[in-house]
Amino acid sequence: MAAAGDFFRPGGPLSRAHPSYEPREGQAEMAEAVSRALEGGGALMVEAGTGTGKTLSYLVPAIEAGRRVVVSTGTKNLQDQIWGQDLPLLRDRAGLDAPACLMKGRENYLCRSRFERFDAEPLFEVLEERKWLPRIRRWARATSTGDRAEIEGLPDGLRLWRDVNARADTCTGRKCPEHELCWLTRMKRRAQQSRIVVVNHHLYFADLAVRSAYGAVLPDHDTVVFDEAHLLEDVATLYFGVQVSSAQVEDLARDAEGLAARGGGAAEGGGGAAGLRRAARSFFSPIRERLREGAARVRFDPPSRGGLDLDRAWAELAEALREVGGGASALEGEEAGALSDRASEIGEAFELVLRRDDPDHVYGVEGRGRAGVVLSASPIDVSALLRERLFESLRAAVLTSATLAVEGRFEFFRSRLGLESADTLVVGSPFDPAGQAVLYLPSAIPEPRDPAFVPRAVEEIRNLLAVTGGRAFLLFTSYANLERVRAALEEDGSWNLIVQGEGSKVALVEKFKRTERAVLLGTTSFWHGVDVQGEALSLVVIDKLPFEVPDDPLVAARIERIRDRGGNPFAEYQVPIAVLELKQGLGRLLRSRSDRGVLAVLDPRLVTKAYGRTFLDSVPPYRRVRTLEECRAFFSGPRDRKAS
Repeated sequence: MAAAGDFFRPGGPLSRAHPSYEPREGQAEMAEAVSRALEGGGALMVEAGTGTGKTLSYLVPAIEAGRRVVVSTGTKNLQDQIWGQDLPLLRDRAGLDAPACLMKGRENYLCRSRFERFDAEPLFEVLEERKWLPRIRRWARATSTGDRAEIEGLPDGLRLWRDVNARADTCTGRKCPEHELCWLTRMKRRAQQSRIVVVNHHLYFADLAVRSAYGAVLPDHDTVVFDEAHLLEDVATLYFGVQVSSAQVEDLARDAEGLAARGGGAAEGGGGAAGLRRAARSFFSPIRERLREGAARVRFDPPSRGGLDLDRAWAELAEALREVGGGASALEGEEAGALSDRASEIGEAFELVLRRDDPDHVYGVEGRGRAGVVLSASPIDVSALLRERLFESLRAAVLTSATLAVEGRFEFFRSRLGLESADTLVVGSPFDPAGQAVLYLPSAIPEPRDPAFVPRAVEEIRNLLAVTGGRAFLLFTSYANLERVRAALEEDGSWNLIVQGEGSKVALVEKFKRTERAVLLGTTSFWHGVDVQGEALSLVVIDKLPFEVPDDPLVAARIERIRDRGGNPFAEYQVPIAVLELKQGLGRLLRSRSDRGVLAVLDPRLVTKAYGRTFLDSVPPYRRVRTLEECRAFFSGPRDRKAS
């Protein structure tokens, strides 16, 4: 067991292999704990502070375990780091190697058959995307993986990619003439021969929740390391539930249309597409009207509780789906069979969501884009599902993140995931929070509900940007506040604003790094998995404490469930969730021992409310300041401070 820890100590293999090696007691301590868990079995939760080097702390024991270990990450960025940096370091410099494979969700991969059909008769839903086709065509001839990440600058939301990727609902599996050359087939074969399989949470839970007709994607395994484990409950909720959308119906209509045209039928509306679109408009129109009256996501209650009565509209849509499926099944070819199966599966998903009668699920509806609608049925509590369908079948599970503990304790996270008996460990950061950053809590600022809050927040942000010369992340809990602050800063014209949604997350962060006087404005996704080292990032501002929206259907159902059993939802659920999210946001600033800068939380409740103490006791011990003069003095001080 000690061997794993010795790997990291002075004079050990890592000190000889890593060009910038520094001894980190926490790294060795975590490696030894992971090694014990992998050898003895059971579950281990580790909160590892930023800079611990936690990926190597579990990769070394995983490689030494001598059996297959699946490593699952919350973000593709970390997945790519493990594959492109950490495993090569251990292999090439430390001589620690094991057969390994990188696996992403199937939608990341090109489908040879679909691309060949699309390239022969391109039909662009968004005409501006035509410029990408020649680039994808050249890449398709040269790629050895089929992974879209190889195409530099490819936008995350490119509609064209949905027409050519290898998503499950269009796959014909072994019946496909390209099966042996398929990138997914090759990937699965590599995984079967690998001892370390690097995946992400979305792929892991998609595979766990719905085993396809063509078999599991992941190879058999009994050991998993979940990094960025703070995201597990959200991902599990998504994949243990059911979702169906207007976009799925339109995709089906387009594919039915294309299939009919290739068979000599009508180019527009053929294959039952025209009737399906008419029925879909009738079905989704009253839902869109209801959405205009409320928030982005609202409860999808049955008529008996004031919800929409969609029986007649659903009967028409169900018949249209059957017509599309029946028309496809009458045609020859594997593509036709897959489309018929798809129509049936979409119909079954609608049936499940429209029942709206399972007390263990909450039913919701939300708008997507200009006219899209998503219906969902989500489990209110995934702890029992995770325990029964995942953890009880594993020999060993390690869950790690920089944010798992609230006030140093794991009770909240263990109960949410059904792992009440898991062993726990907190490994502190090797950084010096008090020496490398100040936490600015401005005085005389109104609470977020006060109309004066945003104008005062803008004033504080302007003053802070002047202190740091930009180089800032402005993190918001809502798009509304982001847009109001953006408009104010655009009027100033002093900063190069980079705004979420104007490109892929990776592209925006890279632009931020190379842009002078840059200010990045982002919401939820930029609170997680963003790593900017050095002086490029010197200020992180958070507008409000990140409490979840209490009238969101899922949040409201969880609050109600806790209240029904006599608990205190605010203390037991809402505050801990917000604490972990705040820790994530603040964690964007210090990514190395030489980083330094200012953290600011503009929400006065951190100081004025009793529960603010829970937040402050859970974050690293930054030096707290209340005035801009103190921020200015810290930032203009010596720039060579290091962590002790």
